[in-house]
Amino acid sequence: MTTFSLHPFPGQDPGGMTVQGGIERTGRIIVLSFLLQGNLRDLVLPPPTPDRQRCDNLWQSTCLEMFWAEEGRKNYWELNLAPSGGWNVYAFTDYRTDMRREERIAEPLVTMQATPDTFSLTTEVEIGNLRTRPPLRVGISGVLQHRDNRLSYWALAHPEERPDFHAPHAFLLRV
Repeated sequence: MTTFSLHPFPGQDPGGMTVQGGIERTGRIIVLSFLLQGNLRDLVLPPPTPDRQRCDNLWQSTCLEMFWAEEGRKNYWELNLAPSGGWNVYAFTDYRTDMRREERIAEPLVTMQATPDTFSLTTEVEIGNLRTRPPLRVGISGVLQHRDNRLSYWALAHPEERPDFHAPHAFLLRV
């Protein structure tokens, strides 16, 4: 498993939070784990609902994300996971172009655990129907909503002047 640490956008106060995780690809499945540690009382982390639904606009609140693309290709995908259990996968033909729901990916298997100081989310995403070839370029990111309603933006790196998780040169991991 490849481990990672996410960093808040420069100038944003991390509020005592850290975001770490790991990613691994085994054949047709990507396993992705996040661990948030710190002052979780400062974050909006809605409890999971029993009926996990495909939802749009999850990035407007606390949302953990993965972007991936085949090496040398412009098209890519975006996975959104919310603590509420909401999820979605989008496909793009190029940088922020032709966004549409990716219907070839079924609901990911997600497990979550929370304590007063930690929140963990692990997902298994079946990508076999996409017929992608390794290695995949992967970007990992997250939006954290704080109790004062501000959003902080976390990623492996922030190569742009503003938070932009879609930037191809932010897809730093290979799986």
